[in-house]
Amino acid sequence: MKKTLVSALTTALVVGAASTTFAAANPFSDVPADHWAYDAVSQLAADGVIEGYGDTTFRGNQNITRYEMAQMIAKAMAKSDVSAADKALIDKLAAEFSDELNNLGVRVSNLERNADMVKWTGEARYTYTSKRDEDTNGKKTKDNADKLQFRLYPTAEVNNNWHVKARLT
Repeated sequence: MKKTLVSALTTALVVGAASTTFAAANPFSDVPADHWAYDAVSQLAADGVIEGYGDTTFRGNQNITRYEMAQMIAKAMAKSDVSAADKALIDKLAAEFSDELNNLGVRVSNLERNADMVKWTGEARYTYTSKRDEDTNGKKTKDNADKLQFRLYPTAEVNNNWHVKARLT
Protein backbone atom coordinates (compact mmCIF):
# COMPACT_ATOMS: atom_id res chain seq x y z
CA MET A 1 0.00 0.00 0.00
CA LYS A 2 2.86 2.36 0.86
CA LYS A 3 4.45 1.70 -2.54
CA THR A 4 1.11 2.52 -4.17
CA LEU A 5 1.06 5.86 -2.38
CA VAL A 6 4.63 6.58 -3.43
CA SER A 7 3.72 5.66 -7.01
CA ALA A 8 0.67 7.91 -6.84
CA LEU A 9 2.81 10.73 -5.48
CA THR A 10 5.30 10.24 -8.27
CA THR A 11 2.44 10.35 -10.77
CA ALA A 12 1.18 13.55 -9.19
CA LEU A 13 4.68 14.98 -9.45
CA VAL A 14 4.82 14.17 -13.14
CA VAL A 15 1.35 15.68 -13.68
CA GLY A 16 2.44 18.94 -12.14
CA ALA A 17 5.64 18.99 -14.13
CA ALA A 18 3.78 19.35 -17.44
CA SER A 19 4.82 22.98 -17.65
CA THR A 20 8.19 23.67 -19.26
CA THR A 21 9.17 26.46 -16.88
CA PHE A 22 10.84 25.49 -13.66
CA ALA A 23 11.46 27.35 -10.44
CA ALA A 24 14.68 29.32 -10.39
CA ALA A 25 15.57 28.65 -6.76
CA ASN A 26 15.67 25.27 -5.02
CA PRO A 27 12.62 25.28 -2.70
CA PHE A 28 13.80 22.31 -0.61
CA SER A 29 17.20 21.75 0.99
CA ASP A 30 16.98 17.94 0.63
CA VAL A 31 16.30 17.90 -3.15
CA PRO A 32 19.59 18.70 -4.92
CA ALA A 33 19.56 20.11 -8.44
CA ASP A 34 20.87 16.82 -9.87
CA HIS A 35 18.06 14.74 -8.28
CA TRP A 36 15.85 12.87 -10.78
CA ALA A 37 12.69 14.57 -9.44
CA TYR A 38 14.15 18.06 -8.95
CA ASP A 39 12.32 19.71 -11.88
CA ALA A 40 8.95 18.16 -10.97
CA VAL A 41 9.28 18.95 -7.26
CA SER A 42 10.37 22.53 -7.98
CA GLN A 43 7.49 23.10 -10.39
CA LEU A 44 4.89 21.61 -8.03
CA ALA A 45 6.22 23.82 -5.22
CA ALA A 46 6.06 26.89 -7.49
CA ASP A 47 2.47 25.97 -8.45
CA GLY A 48 1.49 25.59 -4.80
CA VAL A 49 0.58 21.90 -5.13
CA ILE A 50 3.19 20.82 -2.58
CA GLU A 51 4.54 22.73 0.37
CA GLY A 52 7.06 20.46 2.06
CA TYR A 53 7.80 20.81 5.74
CA GLY A 54 8.46 23.87 7.86
CA ASP A 55 12.20 23.14 8.00
CA THR A 56 12.50 23.66 4.18
CA THR A 57 12.69 19.93 3.49
CA PHE A 58 10.63 17.84 1.09
CA ARG A 59 11.38 14.41 2.61
CA GLY A 60 10.70 12.61 -0.64
CA ASN A 61 11.91 9.26 0.67
CA GLN A 62 9.41 9.33 3.54
CA ASN A 63 6.00 7.64 3.33
CA ILE A 64 3.03 9.98 3.23
CA THR A 65 -0.48 9.51 4.57
CA ARG A 66 -3.58 9.30 2.40
CA TYR A 67 -4.62 12.61 3.91
CA GLU A 68 -1.39 14.30 2.76
CA MET A 69 -1.85 12.84 -0.73
CA ALA A 70 -5.45 14.07 -0.78
CA GLN A 71 -4.24 17.57 0.06
CA MET A 72 -1.91 17.50 -2.94
CA ILE A 73 -4.69 16.19 -5.19
CA ALA A 74 -7.03 18.93 -3.96
CA LYS A 75 -4.45 21.57 -4.84
CA ALA A 76 -3.89 19.97 -8.26
CA MET A 77 -7.68 19.95 -8.84
CA ALA A 78 -7.76 23.69 -8.20
CA LYS A 79 -5.36 24.35 -11.09
CA SER A 80 -7.08 25.43 -14.27
CA ASP A 81 -4.20 25.36 -16.74
CA VAL A 82 -3.74 21.58 -17.10
CA SER A 83 -3.87 19.48 -20.25
CA ALA A 84 -6.68 17.02 -20.93
CA ALA A 85 -4.38 14.07 -20.14
CA ASP A 86 -3.31 15.63 -16.85
CA LYS A 87 -6.95 16.42 -16.00
CA ALA A 88 -7.88 12.78 -16.63
CA LEU A 89 -5.07 11.64 -14.34
CA ILE A 90 -6.08 14.11 -11.61
CA ASP A 91 -9.70 12.88 -11.90
CA LYS A 92 -8.49 9.29 -11.54
CA LEU A 93 -6.53 10.20 -8.42
CA ALA A 94 -9.52 12.14 -7.08
CA ALA A 95 -11.71 9.06 -7.47
CA GLU A 96 -9.17 6.94 -5.56
CA PHE A 97 -8.92 9.49 -2.74
CA SER A 98 -12.57 10.63 -2.76
CA ASP A 99 -13.19 9.82 0.92
CA GLU A 100 -10.21 11.87 2.03
CA LEU A 101 -11.13 14.71 -0.35
CA ASN A 102 -14.65 14.74 1.06
CA ASN A 103 -13.16 15.03 4.56
CA LEU A 104 -11.16 18.01 3.31
CA GLY A 105 -14.35 19.57 1.95
CA VAL A 106 -13.29 19.32 -1.68
CA ARG A 107 -16.07 18.98 -4.24
CA VAL A 108 -15.39 15.91 -6.30
CA SER A 109 -16.74 15.18 -9.74
CA ASN A 110 -19.91 13.31 -8.63
CA LEU A 111 -21.04 16.24 -6.53
CA GLU A 112 -20.23 18.68 -9.32
CA ARG A 113 -22.22 16.56 -11.78
CA ASN A 114 -25.19 16.49 -9.40
CA ALA A 115 -25.00 20.25 -8.94
CA ASP A 116 -25.54 20.60 -12.68
CA MET A 117 -28.65 18.43 -12.43
CA VAL A 118 -30.85 20.91 -10.56
CA LYS A 119 -34.40 20.52 -11.81
CA TRP A 120 -36.55 23.63 -11.97
CA THR A 121 -40.32 23.65 -11.95
CA GLY A 122 -42.66 26.46 -11.17
CA GLU A 123 -46.05 28.04 -11.47
CA ALA A 124 -47.54 31.42 -12.09
CA ARG A 125 -50.95 32.42 -10.76
CA TYR A 126 -52.84 35.50 -11.78
CA THR A 127 -56.02 36.53 -10.01
CA TYR A 128 -58.25 39.44 -11.02
CA THR A 129 -61.04 40.45 -8.65
CA SER A 130 -63.66 43.10 -9.37
CA LYS A 131 -66.07 44.05 -6.61
CA ARG A 132 -68.94 46.41 -7.42
CA ASP A 133 -71.36 47.71 -4.80
CA GLU A 134 -74.19 50.18 -4.57
CA ASP A 135 -75.10 51.61 -1.19
CA THR A 136 -78.59 52.66 -0.03
CA ASN A 137 -78.09 56.20 -1.34
CA GLY A 138 -77.43 54.91 -4.85
CA LYS A 139 -73.70 55.58 -4.72
CA LYS A 140 -71.79 53.01 -6.78
CA THR A 141 -68.36 51.80 -5.77
CA LYS A 142 -65.95 49.69 -7.75
CA ASP A 143 -62.88 47.93 -6.34
CA ASN A 144 -60.56 46.07 -8.72
CA ALA A 145 -57.58 44.01 -7.54
CA ASP A 146 -54.80 42.26 -9.44
CA LYS A 147 -52.67 39.61 -7.77
CA LEU A 148 -49.73 37.86 -9.39
CA GLN A 149 -47.91 35.02 -7.68
CA PHE A 150 -44.86 33.34 -9.18
CA ARG A 151 -43.17 30.32 -7.58
CA LEU A 152 -40.01 28.41 -8.52
CA TYR A 153 -39.25 24.94 -7.15
CA PRO A 154 -35.58 23.88 -7.54
CA THR A 155 -34.81 20.26 -6.55
CA ALA A 156 -31.49 18.44 -6.63
CA GLU A 157 -29.96 15.17 -5.51
CA VAL A 158 -26.64 15.74 -3.74
CA ASN A 159 -26.02 12.01 -3.19
CA ASN A 160 -28.04 8.89 -2.39
CA ASN A 161 -28.85 10.20 1.09
CA TRP A 162 -29.30 13.92 0.53
CA HIS A 163 -32.03 15.55 -1.56
CA VAL A 164 -32.55 19.31 -1.63
CA LYS A 165 -35.90 20.94 -2.30
CA ALA A 166 -36.69 24.63 -2.11
CA ARG A 167 -39.46 27.08 -2.97
CA LEU A 168 -38.98 30.65 -4.07
CA THR A 169 -42.13 32.77 -4.08
